[in-house]
Amino acid sequence: MCMKKLTEIQFYARFLFLFLCVIPFNSEAQGFLSTKGKAIVNSNQDTVLLRGMGLGGWMLQEGYMLQTSDFANAQREIIAHITDLIGEEDTELFYEAWLSNHVTKTDIDSLKSWGFNMVRLPMHYNLYTLPIEEEAEAGKHTWLERGFELTDSLVEWCRQNEMYVMLDLHAAPGGQGYDEGISDYDPSKPSLWESKANRDKTVALWKRLAERYVDEEWIAGYDLINEPNWNMNGNIPLRDIYHELTDSIRSVDKNHIIFIEGNWFANDFTGLTPPWDDNLVYSPHKYWSINDKPSIQWVLEMRDRYDIPLLFGESGENSNVWFRDAIRLFEDEGIGWAWWPMKKIESISGPLSILKSDEYITLLDYWKGNGSRPTKEFAKAALMDLADKLKVENCVFQKDVIDAMFRQVYSTETKPYKTHTIPGVVYATDFDIGQIGYAYYDTESGNYNVSTGQYTSWNNGWSLRNDGVDIEPCDDIVNSNGYNVGWISNDEWMQYDVEVESPGVFDVTLRIASESGGGSIHFKVGDADITETFQVPSSGSWTNWVDMVAQDIVLDENDAKLRLYVDNGGFNLSSFEFTRKAATTSVSARLLSAKTFDDHTIQLDINKNLKEPLAIDAEFTVHVDGNTVKIKNYYLDPENNRIIYIQLEEAMRFDQSIQVSHNAGLIEANDETLLQSFVLEPVLNNLEMLHPIPGKIEAEDYIYQEGIQLETASDDGGGFNIGFLDPGDFLEYQVEVLNSADYILQYRVASEQSSGSCKLVFISQSGEEQEVDMSNFSSTGGWQNWVDSETEISLSEGIYTMRLEIINGPFNLNWLNFVSVAPPEPEFPSGVFIKSNPVSDQVTVTAGFSVPHKISWDLYNMLGQRMKSADIAYSKGIEFEVEMFDLPAGYYFLNIYLEDDTKYQFKLVKI
Repeated sequence: MCMKKLTEIQFYARFLFLFLCVIPFNSEAQGFLSTKGKAIVNSNQDTVLLRGMGLGGWMLQEGYMLQTSDFANAQREIIAHITDLIGEEDTELFYEAWLSNHVTKTDIDSLKSWGFNMVRLPMHYNLYTLPIEEEAEAGKHTWLERGFELTDSLVEWCRQNEMYVMLDLHAAPGGQGYDEGISDYDPSKPSLWESKANRDKTVALWKRLAERYVDEEWIAGYDLINEPNWNMNGNIPLRDIYHELTDSIRSVDKNHIIFIEGNWFANDFTGLTPPWDDNLVYSPHKYWSINDKPSIQWVLEMRDRYDIPLLFGESGENSNVWFRDAIRLFEDEGIGWAWWPMKKIESISGPLSILKSDEYITLLDYWKGNGSRPTKEFAKAALMDLADKLKVENCVFQKDVIDAMFRQVYSTETKPYKTHTIPGVVYATDFDIGQIGYAYYDTESGNYNVSTGQYTSWNNGWSLRNDGVDIEPCDDIVNSNGYNVGWISNDEWMQYDVEVESPGVFDVTLRIASESGGGSIHFKVGDADITETFQVPSSGSWTNWVDMVAQDIVLDENDAKLRLYVDNGGFNLSSFEFTRKAATTSVSARLLSAKTFDDHTIQLDINKNLKEPLAIDAEFTVHVDGNTVKIKNYYLDPENNRIIYIQLEEAMRFDQSIQVSHNAGLIEANDETLLQSFVLEPVLNNLEMLHPIPGKIEAEDYIYQEGIQLETASDDGGGFNIGFLDPGDFLEYQVEVLNSADYILQYRVASEQSSGSCKLVFISQSGEEQEVDMSNFSSTGGWQNWVDSETEISLSEGIYTMRLEIINGPFNLNWLNFVSVAPPEPEFPSGVFIKSNPVSDQVTVTAGFSVPHKISWDLYNMLGQRMKSADIAYSKGIEFEVEMFDLPAGYYFLNIYLEDDTKYQFKLVKI
């Protein structure tokens, strides 16, 4: 098993080596690193972009990494629990094994091969010097060689790999913050901020380190204090110790960069500007926030104001989607980074996961009060086994994490997690590696709780992979790899790399579990449907696994990327097995689905690959709203011969009914069967909706955005609002102004403290831009304290892209509403008229005649289905309502009939 894992690591290392040759970075030491304006450079003045990994858990254990935080968060507490079980002598043996195995040369070799050019070493001071309470003479400093020896070894391994080392004082003498786990803080003893002796020891330690490594070019620099988190008026004590540490280091070492973190977990730089040293870098941390430029604008402004480099010294503990987006954000700004951590027990979010044995689970159960006390011999064996499992060759390599951090940052190409042979079994969890939207799609893909206030678990099962797909351990005994995909939602999908041994017609047996059924799926090859939609039955529970068979799927050797698409969720999926049943000629070539591709193009998905090129006189006919329209061209997708594109001369709209027909005889599949005829086949019209004006536009119904986040609204009507609107953010909507007129524009806004402003621009189809509004909003006193802000604007009839540009913020937006400013209509004019179109709840009909008439009416949807009808008694003048509150949004036709065969028809927009 170990050899298999090593082979996989080495294979992936070779793959990443090729990638890094395409996107190079300078990791060669050319003298000491230093600062030059906003960049970190080597002695040749070449910019060096640092890509680092934090070695968390090695010299300093944090409870969450060992799954002990429920009862022992700080390392001193962990040690106490271990000592209670196995005694002091064996505890020392365990920690010696821990230090020897957690980071070795093989780890550093691996990090280099994966793409890193730096490691960040989180140091616990107690490996370098005694605590002040244990010094034989107050004010003296006893130096311990173990910490320096470990550091020397690390520097040597990095030198051999041409990698830099950042020294990070993660646990300062006394502890630098209230969070006990981060710095091993003991509240019963004076902290770094409450003890001059601890501050003096910190200064002495950094001087000692600087003396030892003054000439070491592979030391990137000194990260003086990790994540201080202490109440300090204006950060004055933090500033003072930073100045003292800088002076102490510079008295012996003028070569190395000094990295400075702010208070409150590295991000409060109050009082720490301007920089006081000409070789200094500010090093904020970024966790669990939105990855857009406004989220780091505060630190970019600090960089630009003081012309100083930045390095995000810690980030991680999130999904692959978050990793990719954060690293791209940093690197687009020319900022280096260091991730956290390299390994921990049962991790999906780091490169390496330490296996958790049943014996270690027994220890955890005892410590949590859920089990009996194990014997000393049992406990020691379990702990020494854990120390052995720290070795990189015994860890699980999370190749998807490394791929997200390097290749995916600059590539949308997908890579096989595994190539599946067909016929054969495909494990649901073995979907491709790649960006969301290319290798898979999931509705929840990262945790942004710092920005949104709401925690999101991207992989609800916390197993196997770090993508958005939810994976959990599985007890299915048929065709199982021990995991299943769960928490499946509508419109999610996964792509699999397949190798079809020979063309054929296949049945697919899916292993599913569903408490109540109601789910549905279909298969695709690339973007082409290859099956109809199949209904998922109920199995009675989420863990009762049953077979579901999808029949007559045609595959051939050209089909390399298979997708499983979820039309409706509500089931678990373990695996699916392909069984060949017949030659492809046993089934006909036929249309599976038709949909709009863009406003001029229809996509036809065929169950077989077709011969190219298509016959030039193949007979297609397209009807739009019942009328035959001209076809400009039709052709095969050059990358997927299951797809035919039909291009029309005239553009289609989202509200039109579209049908397509084909007369068989000329289009041939690869197996020489002919494409069957089809007549007036409905085309799924999925063109972007044009929001009608006048009418209300929900803020979340944009077609494109940058910088915003959705959140649940507590405003009347519920639903969602968009939040965190900051300068530079914008949203775009497709709108149709039905009449040239004056309108009242209402913004529904909320803001806790700040004022906001925005600009509204209408962009015509020819690209002309017109600014129609500039509005300012005052604070409303709360993020969900909603008020209306009104202004009057003039709009011209037409179709536009409406862009909302944020000038000042932050503020929240729930909706925009455009209300017509029109003169009152005369009462009962001659003829039939309607009011309130677009329609929210009901449309009012007014009718006036010279002689009484009996009136009837009916209401049809766009599919020609009659939705409502009624008869009205004789009258010369009348007003009545057609209620539409219970109908879905869309377009409808209202027909009104008089007894003299006169007919009035109105096209209604239900919003």
